[in-house]
Amino acid sequence: MAGLTTAAVAVGGTIALRGSESQAQELTGAATLPGVDTPTHTELTPFKDPLRIPPTLRLNSRSITEINLVNSRQRLHSQLPPTRLWTYGGHFPGPTIEVRSGQKARVAWNNKLAGTLPVKAVWIRPEGPGPGLLPYNRPGSEGGFPRAEVDGLTPWTTVHVHGGHQNGLSDGASEYGVTPGDAQLAEFANDQAAAHLFYHDHAMAITSLNVAAGLVGHYLVRDAEESRLRLPQGEYEIPLMIQEVNFDTDDKGRIDGRILSKRIVHGPEPTPGVMPPALASLCPFTMVNGVVWPHLDVEARAYRFRVVNMSGVRVYRLVVVDEETGKPVRGAMKLIGTDLGLLGKPQTIDEALSLAPAERADLVIDFAAFPGKRLKLVNTIPGQTPGAALPEFTIPYPEVMQFRVEKKRNPKPYAVPATLSPRFRNIKPGDVPKDATERFVLLAFDKSGAMPQIWEMQEVSAQTAPGDGIVQIEIDGTTRALRRTATVFEDTTTFFASSDTWEKWHFVSVAPPGVPIYHPMHIHLMNFQVVERRSLDSTGLDHAAGKTTKPLTPGAALPIAPEESGWKDTVNVQANTIVTVAGRLAKQSGKVMYHCHILDHEDEGMMRPFVIMPAAVHEIHGMVMEMNGKMGAGHGAHAHS
Repeated sequence: MAGLTTAAVAVGGTIALRGSESQAQELTGAATLPGVDTPTHTELTPFKDPLRIPPTLRLNSRSITEINLVNSRQRLHSQLPPTRLWTYGGHFPGPTIEVRSGQKARVAWNNKLAGTLPVKAVWIRPEGPGPGLLPYNRPGSEGGFPRAEVDGLTPWTTVHVHGGHQNGLSDGASEYGVTPGDAQLAEFANDQAAAHLFYHDHAMAITSLNVAAGLVGHYLVRDAEESRLRLPQGEYEIPLMIQEVNFDTDDKGRIDGRILSKRIVHGPEPTPGVMPPALASLCPFTMVNGVVWPHLDVEARAYRFRVVNMSGVRVYRLVVVDEETGKPVRGAMKLIGTDLGLLGKPQTIDEALSLAPAERADLVIDFAAFPGKRLKLVNTIPGQTPGAALPEFTIPYPEVMQFRVEKKRNPKPYAVPATLSPRFRNIKPGDVPKDATERFVLLAFDKSGAMPQIWEMQEVSAQTAPGDGIVQIEIDGTTRALRRTATVFEDTTTFFASSDTWEKWHFVSVAPPGVPIYHPMHIHLMNFQVVERRSLDSTGLDHAAGKTTKPLTPGAALPIAPEESGWKDTVNVQANTIVTVAGRLAKQSGKVMYHCHILDHEDEGMMRPFVIMPAAVHEIHGMVMEMNGKMGAGHGAHAHS
């Protein structure tokens, strides 16, 4: 298999750039766990294996770094046989890319993958016979309907740096995938504050499967402001990529290590060649940096953890628990940053920190007060005892990872700087510029009520007659009318924007009663803050008719959690709420995307393109659209607040 980069050489845990000649070496067994080579276990033991920390790849602006996408085999738990993966440079996750703010970097992502997708995919019924775990929360594909269309997938990939500033040509557009033997060339501006980004596959219709196969990695932007804070660094700064995962089993029920995707189907039995209405793919196990339930040996001192939820579906509500007492360690996590950088001041997480898919948290945990202790990070739900078994319809195993603190005491507890980013300002609704372009996106369902959809909306006259695609909504006491202009990626592009300008987006989630759906919405090339979240009376929306019979009405204000209080690129929108975000588009331009980051939702249509242009071009484009009677939602009198 090919090496990591033609401009890099491995040096311990770091990959240092050296000229332009190929000196990289492919991953060998030294980077994977020891263990069994054939299926032997029906259960996996938590905290048996050490955390895997990916090597670091530092990019510069002097050369093109070539990163090869290659097949690999890695053991994801020592009680599992090695798992076949698609990887960046032979690592899972891929190498942690580091860049300096303001320094452009160029990467050639070389598709050197071979064979068919290493993920087994089946349809599964949501109900199960008798007591025990529900079928989607068990390993094994028993009772599943094979997905023949997945079995024949060969490598088609495109790489997106999530949260990064890059022109549309370098953004990993879903329809611009490359096949084996070809490369995707990309330039990353990195003209942003220090932040924890990540990179992953973004190929049209198969992102969830390619990501499940291993195509993910961390991406860190560094700047002088961050350096001056003297936060824990080097071996005391650790990126943590949290992912849910499932595995197939052999005919004796032993877990065989092959990654398994079990889509929950409802309705009639799936028909070959037809995509049935389905729920997303929930999984029973949790990996951190590609290891199921790992442990980390830590000194009795402060560590900085860069956490990202890279799961396809699952929201994690993370709690630190003392294994000896079984009680939560309140205040153990100090939040210093969100998706796109540092907060103004640190915030103490009283108990739980919630992360939806694609959301990040920059955390400091000081282990100085816990010498000799074993602490564990667990997933929980409100009202449930942290660390206890969770209801079978959510996740059967609460374990995420374990921290084993050395016995030696550190007499100097770490003090997180009282001021982190003096530049940070929290945006309130009244702070949004009056000329910010205002957009409405409904997160609704199709007319059958079975499949979630994005409804891209354009404001029209309040006197517009009711009809299919017409939605009335109350905003700040005024009833406004919206017309649906698109529902799937392939519909006509209607959102056009000026680069480096302010935007205000309303995500309006409308769901039938009792449907606890959520959508983590990601906007490419936009740094935003959550300025308002409210409950929503959505009983006026008739999904079958595709229209409102009475206005959608916002209700009480809902809290914005500390982990949502900074600069972000992804926001979780719960059922029957309206979430307003505001921020500034990047200086870069081109055709990019916004979408739900539940990857199955994205693959099945909850993604839309929008086009960012220089302001002068945007103005001319608006004139051309008006001349042709095709006013886009990013132009015209109703595009502004």
